[in-house]
Amino acid sequence: MYRRSVLQVVSMSFPRKDQGPRLRPNLDLAVGSLPSIICGLLAMAFVLLATTDASRADGYAFDTGDVLRISVFGEAAYPLEVVVDDRGSISLPLLGDIQARGLNSVALSQAIQGAFQRQKLILEPFVQVAVGQYRPFFISGTVAHPGSYPFQPGLTVRQALSIAGGFRATITGNTEPALQIADLRSARSNLAIEEYRLKVRLARLQAESRQDKTFVAPPDPPVEFAGRLIADIVASEQAQLDAHLAAYRDDISYLEASTVRAKKEADMVATTRKEREKTADLQLEELQSARALREKGLVTNTNVMNAERAHTSYRAELAQTEFQQVQAQQELLNAESELRKKHQSYDMDLLAQTQDTEVELGKTQSQIRYVADKLLFIFTYGEQRTFDDLQGSVKISIFRRDQKAAHDIVADENTEVKAGDVIEVSVAANKGFYAPEISATGAIAPGVVGQ
Repeated sequence: MYRRSVLQVVSMSFPRKDQGPRLRPNLDLAVGSLPSIICGLLAMAFVLLATTDASRADGYAFDTGDVLRISVFGEAAYPLEVVVDDRGSISLPLLGDIQARGLNSVALSQAIQGAFQRQKLILEPFVQVAVGQYRPFFISGTVAHPGSYPFQPGLTVRQALSIAGGFRATITGNTEPALQIADLRSARSNLAIEEYRLKVRLARLQAESRQDKTFVAPPDPPVEFAGRLIADIVASEQAQLDAHLAAYRDDISYLEASTVRAKKEADMVATTRKEREKTADLQLEELQSARALREKGLVTNTNVMNAERAHTSYRAELAQTEFQQVQAQQELLNAESELRKKHQSYDMDLLAQTQDTEVELGKTQSQIRYVADKLLFIFTYGEQRTFDDLQGSVKISIFRRDQKAAHDIVADENTEVKAGDVIEVSVAANKGFYAPEISATGAIAPGVVGQ
């Protein structure tokens, strides 16, 4: 049975104008006492507070990580704080799971009210939903202290950077710029060597896919390479090309020979079957002729029986030949299938290796660009700077997920941050980076440092 809400008691206590004096005699019965009136006023105040708080949070959509404060007037189990789980739901006493993702405070309070009514727990429940703690935002990249931080409404990128310790070329922020430059140059050299090695491998894989016996090494070895090291890398990939092609051709030759052999066997069995079919037909004619002569009394019964035995024997041999032909055809199909599988497996393996190498090459080149950006930024700025000092050299992007899709937003220091945002801070490569002073390998040319 429904339990009546406090507001219902209040509505019974104060008659409407259209009811007139007819309900006034029942006032004492409905109200009971002055404390009931006070409870009614408290309920009205509760509804007013809930409405006011909901209006403030009306534009905020809940998602995983939000801590919500749920109040249900008159319920002993409430108020309580619940966390929106990874399914976007909250778990409430008596009601179980309620979907909260994408809802604001008004919509969620209505959903909870509807759940109480559907389960016939409260006739007209009064529910207040407030944010106890917003889900955090995340900041990464060239900041002093990347990580997750508590969100507050009205937060801007400038404030988020301040919370994360400000923009810095390196996370530590305490290392001497000269030592950072040395470390980054070493990392850049190692990445350049890895980049060239992957380019040589990619050239070898492309030649292997064309069945070429040789390949042309990339013409841009990094300056960090000695001539002998380049020759060793190319020779190693050439040896792999020779070995792979030789093994592949051996396998193909064997399978092709097996296919030719199976085809010859099938053709031979088919020819044998045709000859035996002709012989069986001739013997059948002789048998029919012997039977006709026996009916005329021209041959004995023994001659007919000999002809029948000979015909039966040929029919048995013919059946055996038919079975052998089926087997030979199946062996031919198997041999052709193995040959096709070998071609397909070889091509798919080459394709997978090529794609993996291209991905690794892309990652390495991305790391090279990042190290070059970082190297030049440390050389140019060295220490933490303000946005005014940076003069547009910082790139800020925000990865934001809503109910429909996730997307990247190009931001600046005044962009408003939302709960759950991932802020990525990096050096913008179009603000003097990769300048003429930077060599093709990303190393700063001699004489630049210290100018």
